[in-house]
Amino acid sequence: MKKPRMGRLVAASAVLISSGATVFIPASAASATEDDCDGIAVIGVFSAVGSGASFDLNGRRVELQNESALDRYSRAEIKSGRKAGDRLWVDRSYHVFPNTKGIVSDQQAKSEGWKMCGPYTGSRTQSVFNSNFAARACAEIDGITKCGKWYVD
Repeated sequence: MKKPRMGRLVAASAVLISSGATVFIPASAASATEDDCDGIAVIGVFSAVGSGASFDLNGRRVELQNESALDRYSRAEIKSGRKAGDRLWVDRSYHVFPNTKGIVSDQQAKSEGWKMCGPYTGSRTQSVFNSNFAARACAEIDGITKCGKWYVD
C-alpha cells in the first residue's frame, strides 16, 4: 500500500524553504518520475550505509545513503569514478519492518513488492521514504547491473 505523499512533501518543502539553499537535481532518464520517489530535492546530511548496502563496481563507489536530520529518507549516490552512461537508482520495499533496523533479505524486502526511484544519469538519485521500509542502491555500469543489500533505517 502506497502511503500518502502530502505529509512528506510538506516536510521536504519546509526544509527547502527554511534553508534557502540552491538544490541540484540530477539529470534523469525518461522513466524516472516524481511518483517513483518520495522526496524530491531533499537536502540534509546524508551518510553512507555500510554492511554491504554500499558497494564498489568497475572503479565506482556506489553508496546507499541515509539522511540524518529528518531520519526518514534514503538515496543512492556514485561517490567516486562516475562516467557518462552510468545509471543509478534506489529501490524501496512496500513491506513494512516496524521493529527492524539493518540488513534484511531480498526475499523479505520483496515480499509485498517494491518500487524503483530512477534510473538517473547524474551522480545521485532523488530520495525514498525509508522509515520502516527497506531500501537499496543499484547501478548499471559498463552494462553490468548490481544492487547493494536491502537496509532498513
